[in-house]
Amino acid sequence: MAGAPRSFLLLLLLVSQPRDTSPAILLCSPKRVNGILGESVVLPLDSEETFESITWSAPSPRQDAASGRKVPFAVVTPGGPGALPRLAVEDERYTGRVRLYGRTYSLEISKLTMADEGEYEVKKNIIAYNQYICSYTLSIYKRLSEPEIRVHPVMAGNGTCNVTFTCSTGERARHLTYTWTRPAGAVLSTEESLLVQHRLGDEDSPITCTVTNLVSNSSASASPKATCEGDARSIPPPRAHAAGNSPCGPGLYTPLLLWLGSRAQGAPPVGSQAF
Repeated sequence: MAGAPRSFLLLLLLVSQPRDTSPAILLCSPKRVNGILGESVVLPLDSEETFESITWSAPSPRQDAASGRKVPFAVVTPGGPGALPRLAVEDERYTGRVRLYGRTYSLEISKLTMADEGEYEVKKNIIAYNQYICSYTLSIYKRLSEPEIRVHPVMAGNGTCNVTFTCSTGERARHLTYTWTRPAGAVLSTEESLLVQHRLGDEDSPITCTVTNLVSNSSASASPKATCEGDARSIPPPRAHAAGNSPCGPGLYTPLLLWLGSRAQGAPPVGSQAF
């Protein structure tokens, strides 16, 4: 029993130590969220603990003119017994566009604009001095409309037509991917343009361009046969000509050079006589 007083004193010393009341902060992994222009997006809040308040911060936060403090764009506080939590939107840019989503009190933003892009942060004050903090990077994209396929056919001789197809959406080329396919599903190219060779009289083999961004995709198709054979008179001839040929037909290129050479030397034209 001799050691009992010392044990009691040690226990008393431990109990009398000041308790650390600083909040324990739990950080989540940063999240990337993609939204569609004009539609809605949810900023997910994964923590379900009972809370004292939830404060959401938006990109380029407004400052209070009187105090100079940064104004949160939304604050959530618990409701009374049996009542739902209260949501107060303090940034007029989001008035009428924000609501709570799900039992975790995630935040839904509707009628998205390009100005909504940027860094968001949530701070959830949990009972017992704990704090949960999470950040989000919100990117906004347009839902893709049907792409336009531009064609540039060139007759290459020997009944062959070379067509360059170019796929365009008219949107900014941010995170856009292109995929050219045939009906069987074979991928021909992943570039914006595709060169196709078509022999006149062959069966048609349509091609399809699919444009994809992070939130949508859209497709359009074109026909090499219709492009090359629909109106052959509108297709330009090749710019380069083989030796012994001219745009007017084979066999006319060499005699023309001979005639020009004889004229340069003062000789009579080929096939004529001097009088």
